[in-house]
Amino acid sequence: MVSMFDWLITIPVPFESFSLGAIIVVALAHGFGCFVRGAFGFGSNLPIVLLTTFILGPHHAIILSLMTSLVSQAHLLPQGFRTADWQIAKQLFLGLIIGTVFGVWLFSILSAEKLALILGIIISVIILMDTFKLVENFANFIEFRLRWVTVGFSFIGGMIGGLSGAGAFYFLVVFLKHACQGAIKLRGTTQMLSTIAMIMRFAALSFSGFISLTVILEGLFLAPVVVLATWLGSQTFRKSSSKNFYQALQVLLFAGGTILVYKGIQDWNN
Repeated sequence: MVSMFDWLITIPVPFESFSLGAIIVVALAHGFGCFVRGAFGFGSNLPIVLLTTFILGPHHAIILSLMTSLVSQAHLLPQGFRTADWQIAKQLFLGLIIGTVFGVWLFSILSAEKLALILGIIISVIILMDTFKLVENFANFIEFRLRWVTVGFSFIGGMIGGLSGAGAFYFLVVFLKHACQGAIKLRGTTQMLSTIAMIMRFAALSFSGFISLTVILEGLFLAPVVVLATWLGSQTFRKSSSKNFYQALQVLLFAGGTILVYKGIQDWNN
């Protein structure tokens, strides 16, 4: 007969094979990322995945970012539900869901070396596109209200998010800026769409066997940091202009993405 003590021994210990310093860096990265999500309504996974891939490896970093993003999103969900533009959100659901499932499938078949390289390229390209407004300039030549345009944008965004765990809404927000009236509607709509994307990613990753009890416990371990950081980000959104912060974040992410590309190339060659 198995005693309660024996049962407790079988429960995995969060971050068991990592040093205290590594755990602190991971916690700070998740706190920083969720502060970004609290302030902008999206974008937590990009800094989290980038900063923790070097410590945890790309697959672990992406899955753990999903766990803490779910905690953060639960805190933001009531705000998003009240302020989202549901007419706009409904146009993007189908492409987002299909793209997310396809991206998760790609995630499941890539090796760590290839995933790290692709992740670095995706992050670098997204930041360059955002910095130089490439998609917004392209938007001058297309009609955003066309059905194939909305489905195409949402599919690509979902695929990027499903594959890399990050960056989907840095792409989709270009469309949403044109479609939503005002910052509050924009923020609420991204919150609800990112919730749908997270649920789809969690379901697809669970079905593929990537969601383990260990990573769930690691997400719960980081939950207090996540909730506090998300709340602080929400207060920042309400009380101040975040333009300078966002520009600094872009520089940080592009630098990290470039380093990740370099590391991915080195690992691939070795």
